[in-house]
Amino acid sequence: MNGMEFLNITSNLSVGNTNQCTCNSSSNNSGDVFDMVLISLLRAMANNNETCNVNKTANLNKLSQNQNQNIGLGLETQNSIQTSNKIEVTSKSEDTKQRIENAVSIASKKYNVDANLIKSIIKVESNFNPKVVSSAGAKGLMQLMPENCRDLGVKDPFNIEENIDAGTRHIKEYLDKYNGNVEMGLMAFNGGPGRMARRGVTSIAQIYKMPKETQNYVPKVMKYYRG
Repeated sequence: MNGMEFLNITSNLSVGNTNQCTCNSSSNNSGDVFDMVLISLLRAMANNNETCNVNKTANLNKLSQNQNQNIGLGLETQNSIQTSNKIEVTSKSEDTKQRIENAVSIASKKYNVDANLIKSIIKVESNFNPKVVSSAGAKGLMQLMPENCRDLGVKDPFNIEENIDAGTRHIKEYLDKYNGNVEMGLMAFNGGPGRMARRGVTSIAQIYKMPKETQNYVPKVMKYYRG
């Protein structure tokens, strides 16, 4: 029972007692003074309850506003992280840079492979140099081996568009093979699925069974990919 309810009940009792009272005038005056004091106290209690309720409502509104602000800050931070994860194509030639960007965008949509993953692979494989050749004979942006070029129908591995299309198709095959597991796909892209099978590699935890080059390659690409 709050102060206002108690005030109403006490007021009714006080009025009833006054109507039934047959005491002398001195007793009536004492009773009236007591009633006035009691009613004043109860009114003060009721007003205090109302003030508390107002303060509680204000505090709840303030808390809700703070929570909304924190949520907004979290979303801004998340968007900032997502933006910072984008790999920037670096090249001395603006034309080469633009061609790489366009080829990555097209291949990403065509094969449903994250554009940042494609760029991360290119960054580690060739550092965006379309003319690079490794000591093992891998060529171009995504370092396609001669057997890869043959299997993927690549005529010119130094051609930006052709190399990125074939390389993206190649990593897509491995992503599908390992149910979308990016690290396993990268392990196969670098070390070969045949070698993985022969060495009994069935999870990323078993990467230690692969050559040192592959052990270094996978985390390096993932570092760029995750940002």
